[in-house]
Amino acid sequence: MKQVRLARARARGAVVVEYAFLLVAIAVPAMAGIGAGGVAMVREYNAARSAILRPMP
Repeated sequence: MKQVRLARARARGAVVVEYAFLLVAIAVPAMAGIGAGGVAMVREYNAARSAILRPMP
C-alpha cells in the first residue's frame, strides 16, 4: 500500500514539474512578446478607435 502511495506522489510531482516547464517555455516568452509589442499595439488601437468614432470618414 505504501509503495502505491509513493508511486502516485512521484507521478504527481512529475506532472507539476512538466507544468512548470510548460509555463516557462510558453507563457513567459508570450508575455515578453506582448510586453515588447504593447506600445505599438496601444498606438494602433487608439488610431483605429479614433477613426471609428470620427463623425466624417
